Amino acid sequence: MRKMFCRLAVLMAEKDPSLSQRQLAKDTGLSPTTVHKLFTNKFERIDANTIETLCNYFDKEINDLFVLRVDTNN
Repeated sequence: MRKMFCRLAVLMAEKDPSLSQRQLAKDTGLSPTTVHKLFTNKFERIDANTIETLCNYFDKEINDLFVLRVDTNN
């Protein structure tokens, strides 16, 4: 079965290897908890505003931020 994964860690590294989760939260106004859940792929739901905020921050499309792939952990 395929699962949705967030590529936030990849996008952060591409933008600036020193960009921390805390700094991203500060820059975007998102909560540190939200950023951490997306960074570690431990989210169950995601708000449309969060997606828009991240896509605009990284100047990327939704399919650059999220991918569907086989979950090898199950």
